[in-house]
Amino acid sequence: MHIETYDQLSEQVATLVAQQIATEPDCCLGLPTGQTPIGTYKLLSTWSREGRLNWSKVRCFALDDYLDVPPALSFHTFLSEHLYQHTNIDAGNIFHPGMTDNYDALIEGQGGLAMTVLGIGGNGHIAFNEPGTQLLSWTHCTWLEDSTRKANQASFGTSRPPQKAVTMGVKTILSSRRIVLMASGEKKKAIVEAAFRGPVSRQVPASYLQEHEGLEVLTDFGFSLTR
Repeated sequence: MHIETYDQLSEQVATLVAQQIATEPDCCLGLPTGQTPIGTYKLLSTWSREGRLNWSKVRCFALDDYLDVPPALSFHTFLSEHLYQHTNIDAGNIFHPGMTDNYDALIEGQGGLAMTVLGIGGNGHIAFNEPGTQLLSWTHCTWLEDSTRKANQASFGTSRPPQKAVTMGVKTILSSRRIVLMASGEKKKAIVEAAFRGPVSRQVPASYLQEHEGLEVLTDFGFSLTR
């Protein structure tokens, strides 16, 4: 499928997620937040209400979350509002990194991630793995860069975005059998080019994905990559 618009991008990623669930009904999914996946979640929600998707055995793992924010501003709430509450997922199959001291063991104990959907930050972060994050990092707490906090300002109105978060590490993400990275808008073009056509560098954490054999990069600005 040739992707030219955000709606087409959202549909393609939603289709890949739906196919994963159909193929492996009890799969473990790593799921992002932010503006980019909202269109994908709308489609998945619609297909679920129509009875086309069965989430009863699916296990979902949030990629990251803020620390010390009201529940209404948490990524767990975001995923609930945009996806979970529109599906038949079992509440016991919803996981987020703030619920345990060893998220990686929890993921492994559930069978490991079959598919992880990612966005990419303007500074090259994936989940909240900011520039400088080591390749071998597992789930950890991190300080957020000013550029990341500025990009997320709209969610906090006049309040200042939090400085700290908890995130799946690069190693956690790379353990996923499949990775689908989605990026939308010309403003992301330069960082996507740097991440996937430039050298692997901890200053661009998304570049660590280059060596993953199950990687697919989908955009609405003409860049794509499939392994």
